[in-house]
Amino acid sequence: MDDKGEIVSSCDVDENLTLQIWTKGFSPRLVVFNKAQNKKKYIRLNWLEDTDRKLSIKVSTKGNKRGSIVNYTLSDLLPHMQRILSEYAVYTIFKTYLWRFSVTLEKVLHAPAIVFDKNEFSLLSEEKRCRLWIADLTGEKKGDGFFRPFFPLGEREKGTIPEEGLPFAESRCGVEDLIKTGAIRKLNGANIVRWHYPVRIVAAAMLLGFSFCGEDGSEFTDELWHAGNFEKPLSFKIGDLRLKGLGRKFVGYVRHIDMLDKITVWASLDSDKDLQDEGYARKRRIDFPPGLLGSGSTAVTFFGREDGMTALGCKPKIKSSQGSGTGLYYASPPQKSQEKRELVYAFPESLYEQALSRDAFGGSPDDYFTVGQLTSAKIFQAWCNSLIPYISYFTGIF
Repeated sequence: MDDKGEIVSSCDVDENLTLQIWTKGFSPRLVVFNKAQNKKKYIRLNWLEDTDRKLSIKVSTKGNKRGSIVNYTLSDLLPHMQRILSEYAVYTIFKTYLWRFSVTLEKVLHAPAIVFDKNEFSLLSEEKRCRLWIADLTGEKKGDGFFRPFFPLGEREKGTIPEEGLPFAESRCGVEDLIKTGAIRKLNGANIVRWHYPVRIVAAAMLLGFSFCGEDGSEFTDELWHAGNFEKPLSFKIGDLRLKGLGRKFVGYVRHIDMLDKITVWASLDSDKDLQDEGYARKRRIDFPPGLLGSGSTAVTFFGREDGMTALGCKPKIKSSQGSGTGLYYASPPQKSQEKRELVYAFPESLYEQALSRDAFGGSPDDYFTVGQLTSAKIFQAWCNSLIPYISYFTGIF
C-alpha cells in the first residue's frame, strides 16, 4: 500500500509494537508497526471483529538469530485501539462525512414501500416486507393515502403516530414526504436506543471499514469515500445487493427489538442431538439459499417441546471461511474455522407466532421470511454490541 497517506493517530503497545490509524482520503486502515523489524502492515478495521483472532509478530531477541514470536489477543489491543480511534474521531473530515452519511442512511432505511392494490396486502413481496413503512395508496381517492408503520409501537412511542397512519395527498408518498411529517424525528426522540443508535452504529461501521454485519462490504465502503464530500451521496436502496443484506437485518432488528432478549442462541457441533437431549422433537425443515443466514446454504430444522418452547437448528451446508462472519458472534466455546458451526435459536412458541404476525402486515404469515428476520436480527444485535467498544467515540454510545 502507498505510504503517502496520513498517520492520524498512533499509540505504542510496548517496545515491540505500535498501532496507528492511516488514511488517504478513503476508509482508514489499522497500521501494525513492528518496531523491532521496522515493518508495517495495513489492515481494514473489520479484522478486529473476529474475537478469537491473535496478532503475532516476530521480534529479535539477543542470541537468537531467528527471533521469537510475540502474540497479542484483541483484548490486549483494545485499550490501545480505543485510544487511536478516539483521536481519529476528532478528525474533522470524518466527523462531517459521518453526519452527512447518517442522514442519507436514515432516509434509505425509512423509504416506504408503495402499495396500490388492497389485494397485495394478502401476501406482500419480500422486498416490501423488508421495509419499515408502507405508503398505502389503496383508498378511493387517487393519490391520497397513509404512511403506515410496518413495526409495532412500543410504550414510549405510542402517540407519535396516529393509529390510522400519517395522511398524505397528491401521491406525495416518498421518504422526503415522510420526513416532513416529523414522524422519524419523534420516534428518535421517544426511543433513541431503537431508532437513532442503530443508524449511527451502521453509518460509522460502514465508513470506518468494518464488515457489513459479518459480510465483506469493503468495495461499497470504498465507493462511499470515492463519492467525494457526500454533497451528492452515492445512490442506493435498502435492498441494494452491495449492502450484503445489511438493510434487511436492520429492519428485522428494529421491528422485533423487544423480542431479541427473549431469544437464546448458542453454538453446537450437533444441534439435532443436543436439542433432542433437551426434550425437543423435530417438526419440519426449511432450506435457505446462500447469503440469508450465512455465506453458504443453510438448513433450518424446527423443534418443539411440551413446555411451549420452540428451537431452530441452523446447519450450514458448507464450511464457513475464516472472517466470513458466519457464527462469529455466538460460537461458545470458541471453535476453529474448519469445524462445522451449527447455531441454535430457542424461544417461546408464542413469541414466534407474534413475529409471524408482525412480518405479515395483516396478510399471510411466511415462515421463511420470519425465520430470516429473527435470526438475522439477533446477529445484527450482537454485531452492533461487538462494535461499540471501538466506535463509541464516533457515535456517543458508551
